Amino acid sequence: MSISFDVFAGARPAALDIGGTWTRVRYGDATTRFPTEPDYDRQLAALIAAVPPGAPAIGVSFGGRVTPAGEVRVALNLRGYEGRPLAADLSTALGAPVRTAHDATCGLLGECHAGALRGHDRCGYLTLSTGVGAALRLGGVWLTTEAGHQLVAGNDHPCDCGQTGCLQTLIGGGALHRRLGRPLSDVHDEHFWRAYAESLALGVANFALSAGLEAVALGGAIPLSRAELWPSLRGALARILTYQRVTVLPAELGETAPLTGAALLPSLPPDAILH
Repeated sequence: MSISFDVFAGARPAALDIGGTWTRVRYGDATTRFPTEPDYDRQLAALIAAVPPGAPAIGVSFGGRVTPAGEVRVALNLRGYEGRPLAADLSTALGAPVRTAHDATCGLLGECHAGALRGHDRCGYLTLSTGVGAALRLGGVWLTTEAGHQLVAGNDHPCDCGQTGCLQTLIGGGALHRRLGRPLSDVHDEHFWRAYAESLALGVANFALSAGLEAVALGGAIPLSRAELWPSLRGALARILTYQRVTVLPAELGETAPLTGAALLPSLPPDAILH
């Protein structure tokens, strides 16, 4: 996939990545990071202060579902943002056009443009951090999905979304933190991570099979900080995927994949992303 910034006369858009825990801002060669404010108005003020003047456009990767107009529709980890016109508020304050998309869609854009998924037309991206985000590419269409809320048989854990048995309750950092009483970065038990790999493999397999994907990249803090997870994950996938194989790769751009994708958003045709 090749996207040109020529429409901005050589100046690249500013990129924002608003996650459930951290926010990143990139403009030119400079990137800053600060904790995401759960209060929408305080977060908006922090974003406005962090974006230097002069950006020709702004792309926003957001950890939740947004409408095509950039209004926050669902944000399980940032409930105070729901119903707020994020794109319009930023555009008014910064005097530039703003495009928004789910952080998994932006991660997918980044990995297809400059990372592990270059050359793949049927591919997907899963981000595993506070929550679980998923997006897929089918030719020229980029689609946000709810693969993190697929229902897993035998799973009786309630999810923030209101369902019982979502995959996110088994592999999402926030849900596991609450259940274990500590962050996953403090969990070093090999039995736990083998069980985690089994749950993740099932989710990846279902995600890939449902759309006939040939490759899936995994991003977010959990898979990118746990090298010991990958042998168990690949072994589980080899065992259960006997009908259609799928290549599963770590996101080459790491946690910056959504930022890279956010910078591409203003260059995409309006109908390229199905929110």
